[in-house]
Order: sequence, then C-alpha cells, then structure tokens
Amino acid sequence: MIKVTESAMLASLEDGNRFIGETPEMVNSSITFSGKNNVLFCEKRVKLNNTVINFNADNAIVYLCENNNEYKLNLNVYNDNVFYSGKNNYYNGVMNVILSEQKHLFIGNDCLLSFGIWIRNADPHLIYDAESHKRINPTKSIYIGDHVWIGQSAMILKGTQIESGSIIGAMSVVSNKKIGANSSWAGNPAKKIREGLFWNRPCVHKWTEEQTKDSRHFIRNTFIFKHKRSEYISFSEIEEKLDAKNSVDSKLKYLGKISADDSKNRFCAGSEKEENASGGFFSRFKK
Repeated sequence: MIKVTESAMLASLEDGNRFIGETPEMVNSSITFSGKNNVLFCEKRVKLNNTVINFNADNAIVYLCENNNEYKLNLNVYNDNVFYSGKNNYYNGVMNVILSEQKHLFIGNDCLLSFGIWIRNADPHLIYDAESHKRINPTKSIYIGDHVWIGQSAMILKGTQIESGSIIGAMSVVSNKKIGANSSWAGNPAKKIREGLFWNRPCVHKWTEEQTKDSRHFIRNTFIFKHKRSEYISFSEIEEKLDAKNSVDSKLKYLGKISADDSKNRFCAGSEKEENASGGFFSRFKK
C-alpha cells in the first residue's frame, strides 16, 4: 500500500499501479493505492482540494478531466471500477462516491454538484427472492450527462441515468431512474416535476434588484439539448466499452476519445424510438 499526499509521490507507485497525464495540484488531499494495476489519469489543470481517493482493490480507473474548478471528492473504488469526471464540473462541497462490483460512475461536462451529495452504485449487501432464491439487487452503473445540476444532499443510486440539461432537487433520492434531457426531478423517491426547461449557472445570492430584472429572460438556446444521431453517445455503449473484460489501456483510450468529443447533444437520447435507431458513437470511433 502507498498513500500519496504530495504530487511528487505519484512518480514512485508500486504493484503495477500507474499515474498517467499531467501532475495534479494537491491541497489537503490523499490518494491511497491498496491494490494492484490501478490507474489515476489526470488531464491538465486538475486541482484536488480536501479530496480523498482510495483504490481499495485492483484494475480500477479514476479519470479526471481538465477543470477550471477544484475537485472535491471522497471517492472509494474497488475491482474494475471506472470513475470518470468530465470537464469543468463544479463541486460546491465534497462529493461522496462508493463504487462496487465492477460497475462505474460517469459524469459529463459542466455539471453543478452541490454539497452533501452521495453516489453509490450498490446496496451493497445481498437481497434474494424468497421463492426462487435468486439475487434481486444487482449492482448497476450510474451515468450523468452534460450540464446537470444536482442539489444539496441528494442521493444518486444504482442504475440511475440522467441526460444532459436536467436538475435533481435537494434531498432527492434517485434510484434506477432514466431521466430525460432538460427535465426536473425531486423527492424521495424522485419523481418528474417538469420537463422542457433549462438552467443557467450564475448564483443569485448577492444580486441586486436590477440583476434580478435582467435575468427574467434568457434568449439563447445554449442549454437546450436535442437528440441528433450524428452526435449521440448512448450510456449503454459506454457501459460496454468499460466492461471488465476489456483492458485498462483500452478503457483509457476510449475515455480519452469521449473527453475530446465536444458534441453538444452527445447525451440526449430523445424518444425511445430515436435512441433505438441511433448507433452513431461506435461509427465515429471505429479505430
């Protein structure tokens, strides 16, 4: 086991563990490698502040994209897990994540993540049907698209898929839901509040009356997402590429292609018919 508390220590990992990319800035943070053949990948401009990352088993990937903001994470990963955080996500407080049983957490770009959030992709204890004795609570990956706002103390649980432009209200519990683009969900259990909306990042706390008046209309379509087959990346296709049977290096290559992709509507499925008809992402990255 090696506990990294300074960036320079990433150059001397053992047991097949690797650091790849640009050296991150670390402030009151630690990265512990307890297993083997794990990878921490950092793009440029990664700053960890009050962050704890624990590689507790083998063959996991933590992929941190470039960010104008600080990463604030309490992250635990185990065998074959992948944690991916896209570009310029804002962590208002430490986000707590536990990944289990070879399943993953994928977060797109430009998300707003409030404080007190918990994300877990497993229950994690076993539940069985009393008649068949078959397990009924499999672990499932979680996918979050671009420009998603998750409110204070929300819990995002296994099987949840949130498309781009959507909002999860404070204190919500979201489990195994497929949430369409530009919609708002809240409650325990979370239910759809409204669809056909969008949100913008500026914070109103210090606003004057004039600023409030100016905010009454937002004339651009910047944050309205629509399905386009030529841009679409389905979460099921990402899941297939991150499967444990694929090598760590092939997963890294694939995640790099996603990071380089700047298509606005990449995580907007549209109708079920449109989603089933789309196969765009594999055709764009065959090689």
